[in-house]
Amino acid sequence: MRLNISTNHLYKLSKEFENRLNLLAEHILLDQNKDEAKVNLKFVSSKEMIQLNKEFRKQDLDTNVLSFLASNDIQMISGELGDIAMSIPYIQKESQNLNRDLEDHMMHLLAHGILHLLGFDHKKDKDADMMEAKEIKYLEFFKIANPYLI
Repeated sequence: MRLNISTNHLYKLSKEFENRLNLLAEHILLDQNKDEAKVNLKFVSSKEMIQLNKEFRKQDLDTNVLSFLASNDIQMISGELGDIAMSIPYIQKESQNLNRDLEDHMMHLLAHGILHLLGFDHKKDKDADMMEAKEIKYLEFFKIANPYLI
């Protein structure tokens, strides 16, 4: 498994969905020639996400996903590319507001988070276009509609 998933009492993953998350991570990592890399995914509360966002981005607010790249030493020793945190309450509310399936939205955010760990960003329009195209391609593989058109 390429994805180490940890949850809290807020959200229980079905085995089927956990497998889909793992397959998505594996698919992206293989496509990006990082087939030996591992990613840690933690589902957190809004309180935990606000704390992470405040500490690492100086923003005192909840958000859907944050990615934290592991140091080169950690990557060499453990093979871990980094950590991804997802705020379950935020994502549940966001998927309702966007009228999206919760699991499809979580798959999209996982792809987004992994691409950040791989060095992609969306600060400039052309970089955002490239990152979104990759997300769309990876989601299509799982029969998930383009999240930017919905």
